[in-house]
Formats: sequence, C-alpha cells, structure tokens
Amino acid sequence: MMPVFQFRMVVDTPPTDAQAVALVGLPDTPGVEVAPEEQVGVVWFDRAAPRLATAIVSATHDLERVGLRPIRVEPRDEVTIPEAASRLGRPEEWFRTWLTGTFGEPGAPVPVSMRPAGRERFFSWDDIEVWTRERLDPGVPDGPPVLTAAALVLRLRRVGRGVDGLPELLSLVDIRP
Repeated sequence: MMPVFQFRMVVDTPPTDAQAVALVGLPDTPGVEVAPEEQVGVVWFDRAAPRLATAIVSATHDLERVGLRPIRVEPRDEVTIPEAASRLGRPEEWFRTWLTGTFGEPGAPVPVSMRPAGRERFFSWDDIEVWTRERLDPGVPDGPPVLTAAALVLRLRRVGRGVDGLPELLSLVDIRP
C-alpha cells in the first residue's frame, strides 16, 4: 500500500473559483483555503506517493497546471499538547501552561478541532512550531529536511530567474550522501 503524505502548499494568489473547482477535482481531492488578509491561498494535500518528495513534486505540478504558483510547503498534522511537548523536548505541563494555563497569552495557537483525544484537543503542529520558535524558543529545529529542501527549492524558483550568476551559485550545491 502506498503511503499518504499530508502537507499544505501556500500559493501566491488566492485561487479563483474555477481554480478551486479544478483542484477539488484532482484524484487526491485537496482542500482549498483562501487567506484574504495575506492575499495568498493554501491548498491542503493528502497525497499518495512512494516518498514525501515525490508527493510535493506532483502537487506542485498539479497547482501549476491550474495556474497557481506554489511559494511554500508546510507540514500538515495535528497534535495534542502531550505530543507537541514531546516533539519539542519540553515537559507537558510547562507547555500546557503556556498554551492554556496561567501563562496563556494572546496569539497562542488554538485547537483546530473540537474532536477530543481523550481529554486532549488537537492543535496544528505548524502553528505550535512557529509560535514556539517566535515566542518561547528560537532554537526550535526546522521540520523534516525534505520539507526544508522543498521550501528552499520553491523559493529559488521564485527568485532565481533574476539572479545574475545563478549557475555559479548552484555549483555550491554539492550534496553527497
């Protein structure tokens, strides 16, 4: 059975109605979200592929076929407070007080789903990771290396066309196992 990878891709403009319909008609039926305050769109994928990199490449091509330009890829998964604390190497109760307890602050991530996991609610890992890095600990590591690499490639695609000497700069990419 082929694994299914969950991620979201931010596109440079909100999708039109026709683009959203075309995306929802894809085999993996991605979800589409518009973020008007940021003037971007977000497309959520559950993409079956042998590897995450393959899933990201095929999603990028699908977005481009409907006229959207992906500018960022992000992980998409939901976690409980204990799971988030474990990923961050922090005590659960310390983390809980920052999110929901006495240290709770405006702008802290809120549950994305009212679906409880026992007594726990689910939060977006992306939101927790970014918020923790910005507010509590700038040393929080980046996501999986393949997502970091994909984000860099998408950014290079966006800015690279206007870079004088790009082939020379690309010669610096020497990745050996």
